[in-house]
Amino acid sequence: MVLLPPKARGAATFTSLLRRKVGARRRRAAGVDESADAALLLDLTAALLTAGVGIEAALARLAATVPGAEPLAGVHRALAAGATWEHAAELVAEYPQLRAFCDHMSFAYSTGAPSARMFQAAAGRARAELRHAAEAAAEKLGVKMMLPLGACFLPAFILVGVVPVVVSMLPEALGF
Repeated sequence: MVLLPPKARGAATFTSLLRRKVGARRRRAAGVDESADAALLLDLTAALLTAGVGIEAALARLAATVPGAEPLAGVHRALAAGATWEHAAELVAEYPQLRAFCDHMSFAYSTGAPSARMFQAAAGRARAELRHAAEAAAEKLGVKMMLPLGACFLPAFILVGVVPVVVSMLPEALGF
């Protein structure tokens, strides 16, 4: 580890933060979802709840430690300020994975029910849904691949395979 003077440490921290923010903005502009996986967050929350951590504290720890879960810090701050769960969860509405995570958390937060097993089951369902969506996308890709195949390979087959045979048979058919 390199020890830097305090001013240099601040500058290094600022530049690394700036690089992260610019990179995040570029990924967001490109349409890349950079939020954490909802299934992973549900599993981690189940582990935290099993260890005796409350839901609000679990949100704060997830936001501080899991890459892509930083927007959950806003949810934690809103809950600590007295906002309802619905209003606090609106802060992550633009992140689909975090929104799904907050949807699963809403019942546990509102009822206070022991929910570690419920979160583990929800994580399994979320993984199954992701796997199903990936399989459906792969099936659609197979159908989309038929257009280039038909547009490129079929004419090439006709030009290279069928046309020379027809041309070679043409003099015999015409009697030359």
